[in-house]
Amino acid sequence: MIKLYREKNSAQADTIEAEFRELVLGYDRVVIASKEALPLFGPEVALPVITNNERIVSGDAIPAYIKELTQLMHDWQLFQGDTCYVDDDGEAC
Repeated sequence: MIKLYREKNSAQADTIEAEFRELVLGYDRVVIASKEALPLFGPEVALPVITNNERIVSGDAIPAYIKELTQLMHDWQLFQGDTCYVDDDGEAC
């Protein structure tokens, strides 16, 4: 399960949550203070932090991870229907 650890007032975390909502992505929100994050993630990791099982993403790695999730959700939705499709390479089902 994806979890977003964030401070109560954080524009960056608000943006991440907006992107999750746009993707229709399920996640848990955990509101904590920076001092509470220190024992969880160590001194080199700053809030907001996204975790997905053992994977921990923060800072400059967040935009790339959001892009990865966007592609995953796109692929997931593409293959969930009972219809035939043509992918980007022109291959049909």
